Amino acid sequence: MNTGSTLLIPRFLNTFQGFSVKDLKEFITDQRVEIHLEKNEDTKSICCRCCEPLGHYHDRYPRKVKHLKLFNFDVTVHFFTEKRECLNCKKVRSELIEWLCPTTPHITMDLAWCINRLTEIATVRQVSILKSVDKMTCYKIDKYILSRLLQGYQIPNITHIAVDEVYARSPVQQGKDETRDDLFLTVIVDLRTHKVIWISKSRRQEALDTFFEMIGPEACEKIQVVATDQHDGYGASVRQYCKNASLVWDRFHLVQNFNNLINDERKSEADRVSGREHYGSLLNGKNKWIFLKKSTSRSKSEIAHINEVMILNDRLAKLEIIKERFHQMFDCANKDDAELMLYEVYQWACDINAWSLAKYFVSLRNAKEFWNYFSHRFTTGVVEGINRGIKTLKWVAYGYKDMAYFALKIMQKFGYLNHKYALSWLNPQIE
Repeated sequence: MNTGSTLLIPRFLNTFQGFSVKDLKEFITDQRVEIHLEKNEDTKSICCRCCEPLGHYHDRYPRKVKHLKLFNFDVTVHFFTEKRECLNCKKVRSELIEWLCPTTPHITMDLAWCINRLTEIATVRQVSILKSVDKMTCYKIDKYILSRLLQGYQIPNITHIAVDEVYARSPVQQGKDETRDDLFLTVIVDLRTHKVIWISKSRRQEALDTFFEMIGPEACEKIQVVATDQHDGYGASVRQYCKNASLVWDRFHLVQNFNNLINDERKSEADRVSGREHYGSLLNGKNKWIFLKKSTSRSKSEIAHINEVMILNDRLAKLEIIKERFHQMFDCANKDDAELMLYEVYQWACDINAWSLAKYFVSLRNAKEFWNYFSHRFTTGVVEGINRGIKTLKWVAYGYKDMAYFALKIMQKFGYLNHKYALSWLNPQIE
């Protein structure tokens, strides 16, 4: 090479702020590349602690950090870090290298962002294997970047939300001063976009209070519908902060409570005929699930089984009619038709002395939150689907000890803390 020739450097390698590429070394046998940097003369040194300008030069030391892979070659960056006197700290400090990851200074930020991007579709352990980076290092990097994204995150304008809890920790992880409510996370979802917009610790009223206080009174006034289960704490929080919102009890949870009562009636009837009727075995064991299914969801053999029981037991036949009528009530076009059906099932429950069912129907009739469903038709079905995904996320990772990180991962997977949405607030010039 002539003395006047210039080293040609690919543009994507010239991304080290304050440094220039001095040399590239390629090792074919070892499949690795070394990038040697040289500090620019006009670069000002900044203290790594207080971020104030550094003074007189003291000394320097060599550094080797891991960078993005180049095809299948491992890439390392070699350079010197200067140590200078800091007038603010009154000590000798190392200079700040902005393109290094603060949590793990032997990793470049380019590689850190790549690791974070990969964790959107893979586990931390899988990414650590793929990138030949320690698992704990990947965890620290992912948490750091997600925390940075959260700092710029703004909750979008919301009018319809759903609130539900998800089981996050086992009782083994419960602290001395904690209760069972602290083992849950409160998940808040935008019903319009089906995205998780916030995660709060525990399932107490304070978890939802914190969210409403964070978005402010103006945003709370814009909320029109809040779908949730019959959790007293959630309901109290919505009534306190969202004066204009209609609180809607979720259909799924109402049916679940109803099925529990139907199952209790089946068990009591099975106990009554046990040893006295030859069909007692038809009510227990695996057959019990048949009684909880809707007629349209049963197989031919299950339909034949139910028909046989209904012929032999008049009370169970009437319970079957009550169950089907209760499910039909949710398909009514308006509140008046639904109110008529609810009165019918209440009368039928009283006729067969199913007082637990009758009491449940009375509680629904007196609840405004129940009738709001027939005006808005919103449920927490989206949250239930997301909760299934959250459980899968936890299962694939073999659980999470760090609940703050777990909440960030939920926001990444099912919300806006990912590359698809985060670029809009990281770089306003990107449309």
